[in-house]
Amino acid sequence: MLCRYHNLDGAEALSGKSGAEKIMRRIHSIQYDPLNVAARNADLVLQARVADYREEILYHLLYQENTLVDGFDKEMCIYEAGDFPRFGLVRKENQKRTVSTLKYRNQTGVMDILDDVRAFVAGNGRTGTKDISIGEVRESRWGHKKLSSAALDYLFNSGELCVADKHGTQKYFDLTERVLGERSRVCAPDMTIEEFLEWYTERRIQSVGFLWNKRGGGWQGHFLGENEVRSAAIQRLAEKNRVREIQVEGIGEPFYVSEDFYECLKYQPSESYARFLAPLDNMMWDRNMLEVLFDFSYRWEVYTPAAKRKFGYYVLPVLYNGRFVARFEPQPVRRAGEFVIKSWWWEPGIRPDDEMRETIAGETARFAEFLQADNSPENLTLILEK
Repeated sequence: MLCRYHNLDGAEALSGKSGAEKIMRRIHSIQYDPLNVAARNADLVLQARVADYREEILYHLLYQENTLVDGFDKEMCIYEAGDFPRFGLVRKENQKRTVSTLKYRNQTGVMDILDDVRAFVAGNGRTGTKDISIGEVRESRWGHKKLSSAALDYLFNSGELCVADKHGTQKYFDLTERVLGERSRVCAPDMTIEEFLEWYTERRIQSVGFLWNKRGGGWQGHFLGENEVRSAAIQRLAEKNRVREIQVEGIGEPFYVSEDFYECLKYQPSESYARFLAPLDNMMWDRNMLEVLFDFSYRWEVYTPAAKRKFGYYVLPVLYNGRFVARFEPQPVRRAGEFVIKSWWWEPGIRPDDEMRETIAGETARFAEFLQADNSPENLTLILEK
């Protein structure tokens, strides 16, 4: 059911830009991460759910149509621009955290140059950190070296600026009202803190598919990490029939789903499927829940010293017909010039038959097409023979 909800089984004919738009309306938010080994996390999330997906589709939705926007949700995320006004309370909390960070880094001088930075962006339009230099410049291992760069970051976190363009990891900011237009000013009328928390809780459940009421990665971020706040919101949503409590056989903890969850279940996959998931895929947000549901233990080891890694630096889980059956580490695609699997690990207890091997081998071709790279013949040999 969870794989069906995310269209990881391909049962719905979601394709190209329209498919990306439909899945974003369903899951609302994708975690952003700048690492680009095979592709960046947001693109990996979409390619697993949408046929014929290309990276330029997300770029178009973000920086040309502006129907999606960069902003803080669970962590730094990409979400629907129509949700921007409702995130005001999250931005206030993020603004407080930014001020604390500036104090820790001894960069409170940022507050003295905000008007100058605002005026620069208003007069010059899209502005990257390299385009502006106001305030002191200093050598620093952490954070921005220029005060003006830290000021851009502060104004983004407060909501005054939006990311208007991005080249690689280089962001270009502009006034939010210029980027989002009316969507930046439309506010939910008389939205109380309780109403916000109900909306935010239900939305987070929809982002994952279903969640249990236990602290973990699925509830990460402001407000929802607080057990009492989250539990009260879930209870109110249940009383209003906006979420439903369900049980999974063999698991004592109840789970919560939105009523929208069941609309997707009418579709059924017509054949076996395999998908390569991103390390920060929405399905992977709560790794403890993932392990209980799928008997699949996953830890992201990019920050683990090489000698202590169990698997590899950037490892992608392999889903086959609703089970996690393997994981692999790709070679950096741009360096290799093709899609090359560096290491492959079948999960304990998995005995791959011919259908599983052939289905996964077929997925390597689809994945290489998404990457617009050649599919190394070594990949097929590895999967079909290991």
